[in-house]
Amino acid sequence: MPDNLFLSLLFNIGFLIFLAFILTRIPTVRNMLTCENLSIPGQLLTAALFGFVSILATYTGIETGGAIVNTRVIGVLSAGLLGGPVIGIGAALIGGIHRYFYEAGQLTAAACAVSTMAEGVIGVVCSKYFHRGKWDNGMLFLLTAVTEVCQMLLILLIARPFSAALDVVKEIALPMIILNSCGMVVFIGTFRALSMEKDNEKTSGISLALHVASQCLPHLRKGLDNPADIKAAADIIFQSTTCSAVMITDREHVLAFSCSPGNRDFTAVDNLFNTPIRTAMEQHKTICVSEVSSSDPLAPVIKNYVLTAVPLTSRSQVSGCLCLFYKKRWHRTQSRIVFAENLSALFSTQLELADLNYEKSLRRKAEIRALRSQVNPHFLHNALNTISCMCRENPERARELSRTLSVYYRQTLEPHHEMTDLHTELYQVLRYLEMEQARFEENLQIETDVPEQLNCLIPSFILQPLVENAVRYGADRSGLRTVAIRARQTPDGIKIEVADHGPGIPEAITEAILSGREPGKSYGLYNVHTRLKKIVGPSGGLTIQHIDGETRVSFLIPKAEDWKPPEEIDTNEVRGYYG
Repeated sequence: MPDNLFLSLLFNIGFLIFLAFILTRIPTVRNMLTCENLSIPGQLLTAALFGFVSILATYTGIETGGAIVNTRVIGVLSAGLLGGPVIGIGAALIGGIHRYFYEAGQLTAAACAVSTMAEGVIGVVCSKYFHRGKWDNGMLFLLTAVTEVCQMLLILLIARPFSAALDVVKEIALPMIILNSCGMVVFIGTFRALSMEKDNEKTSGISLALHVASQCLPHLRKGLDNPADIKAAADIIFQSTTCSAVMITDREHVLAFSCSPGNRDFTAVDNLFNTPIRTAMEQHKTICVSEVSSSDPLAPVIKNYVLTAVPLTSRSQVSGCLCLFYKKRWHRTQSRIVFAENLSALFSTQLELADLNYEKSLRRKAEIRALRSQVNPHFLHNALNTISCMCRENPERARELSRTLSVYYRQTLEPHHEMTDLHTELYQVLRYLEMEQARFEENLQIETDVPEQLNCLIPSFILQPLVENAVRYGADRSGLRTVAIRARQTPDGIKIEVADHGPGIPEAITEAILSGREPGKSYGLYNVHTRLKKIVGPSGGLTIQHIDGETRVSFLIPKAEDWKPPEEIDTNEVRGYYG
């Protein structure tokens, strides 16, 4: 067994592996080899590529005894395994036909041509099992060895005279079976590395996008309307990546731009908001720009940089654009696009949430305004009648009540935060009770047990309906109305309670309110219960009890660490302990 056969095969295998490495560095070839749904023209082109590898293996082989010791099986079999029917059969036909005419009439010409085509068919048949990922290197080695054994058998069956064919097989069989099987493992490993590299690029892009987004998303909670927050987000992206500049726009203007201090390539930022960026937003797709005409305002920048522009969307509507500039010498198109698109997707989701939160806030504020506008009109009528009656008997008291009524309605009609502190809300409720006490006189008693040091944020206008309900329905059999407002600290937070000595709320109404169904009446309690559920969460809502002759309607404001008030009030401004 001549040593030069082993050396020749080793050289050929090394050459094929080097060729495979070079091919996988070419972007067009990389895309063809990694595309899962390759078009028919693409498949034919890939078949021609592997056919070329097969032909090259024939030319670099070494002739011995009427045969050519070569690595053709690697190119043809791998085409079938990696590419499937069209690519595998195409490469086999190209390699087989070439092999036949390369040495037409020679001892093994026909046999090797037929075996080359058979190798392609074997690769195609085994491709579906190969793509399931269950084949390791041992299975590849075995498949190639079996394929080479089949080639030797075809030589013995087809080549004539038989004795000459037998001599050739004895000489070439062992080196071709062993070395080509090893070479196949390494050759396929090169293409596996390409797939892993592409997966790693995607994973790296997604991982980096998640890391950057986790820092940027808090700045996007209010959408694109806060320039300081948008600039902070652009700075975070710039500092966390290798890009040379970051720009964030809305549909018409540059909102934020970040680059290295002293970078003179980006002097005219407004000129960067150009056709490619508008195209990305209009067509709702990623645009990668590396070349523009010399007359384009972007030309001075694109000369040295690549622009990747990805639209930012909210509810399927484009609201802006994320633009990343990379130095051309460092630019890797696919990984940068993956990163930009994933970051844009995360930003777009946050912008959509910001829009939804804004609408939710507007809806809650509208509910508050509606509740304030529904203050019992009979209260105003009764208050004015009370003041009118006192004008002759007690003018001074009438003036005091007029001022109280004025303060009460001014506070009611003025715009308010969605959340307020307990003592501010209590002050407003006491103004209301003062007017009611002037009306009912000794038949209305008011009790308050709210420690000054105990305070928390509560929804605005949350106590008023409870107190109104207690005044209206809280009379005992003697006609005395007693309204008690209490607050106390509990292990779970601050419990606030409004109690009266009335006959109690009918069980059917209580059950309807607590189950979230609109009752036939007592809409005030139902609205309070619903608002608390929305604002505080599932643990919120009213508790209605009748204990010791008292009807007690209460709710719990959880500890500060257990919930987040949906308002921009600084909780540090709330006096005393915030439960």
